[in-house]
Amino acid sequence: MSSPQGRGERLAQLLSFETRRQQTAIARRSLLYREPQLEQYLERMVAGLMPDDGVEGVVPHVVLISDSGQNAYSFPDGAIYIHTGLLSHLENEAELALLLSHELAHVTRRHALRALAAGPAETDETIFDRTLSDSLAWFHELTAQKEFAQPDAARVSLRRSLEQEADRVGLDMVIKAKYDPYEALKIFEHLKEGNGSGAGGQRPAFLRQTLSPTHLPAGRSTDPTVFRNHLQDLLLEQGRLEVRHGRWDEALRCTRRLLRDSPNHARGHFLLGEILRQRNEAEEVPQALAHYFQAIAADPFLPEPYKAIGLIHLKKGQARLAKGFFESALALAPHAHDNDYIRSYLTQCITMIEGEDL
Repeated sequence: MSSPQGRGERLAQLLSFETRRQQTAIARRSLLYREPQLEQYLERMVAGLMPDDGVEGVVPHVVLISDSGQNAYSFPDGAIYIHTGLLSHLENEAELALLLSHELAHVTRRHALRALAAGPAETDETIFDRTLSDSLAWFHELTAQKEFAQPDAARVSLRRSLEQEADRVGLDMVIKAKYDPYEALKIFEHLKEGNGSGAGGQRPAFLRQTLSPTHLPAGRSTDPTVFRNHLQDLLLEQGRLEVRHGRWDEALRCTRRLLRDSPNHARGHFLLGEILRQRNEAEEVPQALAHYFQAIAADPFLPEPYKAIGLIHLKKGQARLAKGFFESALALAPHAHDNDYIRSYLTQCITMIEGEDL
């Protein structure tokens, strides 16, 4: 029989192997979201939240996944994966700090290793001998594997206690970094709960009970425009992602949020126009046109809104109006990949105009 120390080392090795295997699987099936300025911003935040008693040899870092999900999860090697769909719901830097610190707590408190160690030693080798799950939140799945000889109630209790510890320790990190904890707790208002268990309502209540106003430091002064500026490109890309998948409500939410924070964002107005036009509801066409013209006002050299306005006029049979906008689009982007389509529309316009002149 191996010693507790020997078992701990063996579990750490198994966990390291499984971590690499899972991260490879994620890289194969997921699209990473790369934006250097946002990544640097997140790395600075992680460094500012990191406790002094971190795990030796582990350097936490953030990996962004382009996905509509509202998921975040961490690995024992310090990798913190965040879906862009989750980030698009956050409203302030304190919320982001709580999200990051929660995952940091999982890493620094070695929750994955503790979850494995709670199982019987005879399952150490077999726990990883399985087909990779489609679930990205593998750590949570791991704590509930049937191979553990613990009663269901014990598994549930373990998972709950680790999550509560991550919440509590994470909130302590937020306070130590001098963020306003009450602002941070607004994250629960902005994220929908996907598990249907009602735990989302209990978590902020539990955390508020741990706060003592007389001992809280003054909230740090953070410029809200800094946070908003760092999310602009992400919100635009998230809106485009939602459009590609036909999730119109989410696309509208992201785009309107972008324009709320940056009212003169040309591509934001164009995207909102596209959403309203592509939903193919007649009453929304005037709104779409208004946003296309706002996009042109913000950036007269952006060709896309000219094409879209041309299509709307062509569909209405207004060939002369459509022709002018198509010509403008071609002049602004003579080598665009879709110019063959624009030229075919232009030919339709010319044919219609010649027919009117006869």
